[in-house]
Amino acid sequence: MIGWLNSKKPVKLLLALVICFFSFQYFRSVYHFKFYSAYTIGKCTSIEHQNASTYADFIFFVEGRQYDGSTKLEEVNSVWVNRYFKVKYSSKNPEINEILLDEMVTDASAVEAAGFKLKSKKE
Repeated sequence: MIGWLNSKKPVKLLLALVICFFSFQYFRSVYHFKFYSAYTIGKCTSIEHQNASTYADFIFFVEGRQYDGSTKLEEVNSVWVNRYFKVKYSSKNPEINEILLDEMVTDASAVEAAGFKLKSKKE
């Protein structure tokens, strides 16, 4: 038993498990987006830098419940923060989601219909 632990087999096994986990997560998202895609409007709340990656954090509502999401970015644009965009999510599991930063929503009535409360001009 000790000889097995000192060999490279545990490292290979752990690496294989990690690869399987991330493959499962990826293909689960692809499956849900292919068969259960739904769209709503979300608000980009922040852009975070984590290690060597950058993520856009956002919130959106489905049936009155708020969900948080985070999408990895290839490019960064600071004007995205506090703006509204189309969000794709799984109708079976809204925890599977992504914000579509190339589809900005500027229609105030559509944003309010999606569950956000906008400040009125009278306030």
